[in-house]
Amino acid sequence: MTESVPDPAAEWWTTSDVAAYLGVRLGTVSSYRQREQMPAPDATIGRTHVWKPSRIIEWHEARPRPGVGGRPTADD
Repeated sequence: MTESVPDPAAEWWTTSDVAAYLGVRLGTVSSYRQREQMPAPDATIGRTHVWKPSRIIEWHEARPRPGVGGRPTADD
């Protein structure tokens, strides 16, 4: 990804900001959200889902890493 890391002090992060923070594509974040594999948006402004940055950071830091806690590695 060529996007820079979003500002953790920002009031809100959009789906694009979350994708940049996680280092994944926009569609991946949308899939996580639809499958309830990440926190639900804190608010929806128009059609834009937004999250408090601290909530996404906390969730991401608590996620199991590949090969730890049952999450498969790329070799599996």
